[in-house]
Amino acid sequence: MSPNAYSDGTVFSKGKSRYNHLNIKRTIIDVIHKLVEVGLVGFKSGFEGRLSRIWSSDPLIEYFKKALFDEFDIGYSEDREVIILKDEDKVEIEYKDTATTNEMRTVVQQYNALLQESFIDIPTLETPVIPYKDQLISMGQHDKFVRRIFNNNSFEEGGRFAGGWWQKINEKQRSRILINDNPTVEIDFKALHPILAYAAEDIDYWETASVGSNAIHDPYDIPVDKIDDAEARRSLVKLLFLMALNAKDETKAYQAVIGKWDYSKYPYHGLFTHDYLARLLGTIKEYHSPIANLFCTGAGINLMNTDSQIVEYIIKDFTEARIPILTIHDSFVVPFGLEDRLHTQMQTAFEWITGNHNIKTKFNINMTLARLNEFKYGTGMDREYYLSNVQQLQRDRCKGYVERYEKHKRYFSQQ
Repeated sequence: MSPNAYSDGTVFSKGKSRYNHLNIKRTIIDVIHKLVEVGLVGFKSGFEGRLSRIWSSDPLIEYFKKALFDEFDIGYSEDREVIILKDEDKVEIEYKDTATTNEMRTVVQQYNALLQESFIDIPTLETPVIPYKDQLISMGQHDKFVRRIFNNNSFEEGGRFAGGWWQKINEKQRSRILINDNPTVEIDFKALHPILAYAAEDIDYWETASVGSNAIHDPYDIPVDKIDDAEARRSLVKLLFLMALNAKDETKAYQAVIGKWDYSKYPYHGLFTHDYLARLLGTIKEYHSPIANLFCTGAGINLMNTDSQIVEYIIKDFTEARIPILTIHDSFVVPFGLEDRLHTQMQTAFEWITGNHNIKTKFNINMTLARLNEFKYGTGMDREYYLSNVQQLQRDRCKGYVERYEKHKRYFSQQ
């Protein structure tokens, strides 16, 4: 709402920007004031650095209800930028395109086109909104757009795929997702960033971490003082491990842990002092001495770049095969029956990007084709288990879901 934010018909002070794909001019300020004057939008002016708040009024909503177009007639600009470069302050900045950025852009654009054509929804929801923590997550047609975001003015830092409403909900909620009315399976890399940290030191963690009778050692299975619950211990080690990889100093790592810890689930108020976390980080370094030099150096941003390359490899394969796939940083959701293909591609991508290192993966709670076939020809309890899971895969769809699915099919069958 400030004219100073606009230059040369864009919303960036440095002139024309790749990020202003709608070519918005400073005259939008006059439009907003007129809409407020005639009662079509609500408005609250910003203060002390906060942005102004603008929302639609009931009369404006009624206009849209009566309009002869719907959500499928409104789309993103073809020029909307999907390769985002940010500086150290997380502000989007300009850059010169290269063959590499053009190639990355093509992958993301083709992926977005596939997502737009795919029906991604949860069959038990009458309205396409899902509650998560203290907010409501919209699951509409325009909540599937994905961008790839790089950090610190470098295409070698960050680069993760961000966007898509499925990234904002938990694993249990994602397990209910249907893609084109088909059940799904989620697979994720086990302890991806610790394993990538070892790979950065040219060490294959899973080859060196065997203990006892060749059992594989969980990198987060580390002793923790004053916490008896095994799940809570692992959660704390994992959180501190990852924050220490990402932070540039120990203080920031400890502050991140204290701020991100879920006290509603694990109420350890007052326990996580800097001294307590420093001792735990010392233990983590002892258990992971080959990568101890990476902690609290900001190395995590480079590991994110590596995992983004792995994700790009997998997205490109599935997009070229016209198979919708959802990404949640180090995990992937695919339609039921395609989990073997996904697992193979995850292994191939990891080996290709890291230099032939091994991976471990884990599946979510959903039924897989392999498990289903194990019970298909069984007898007694096995047979009943098979039949019950077939029914689960074909579970009822609520009225709102069916209407959304039929509407989606009608629109795209006409294109």
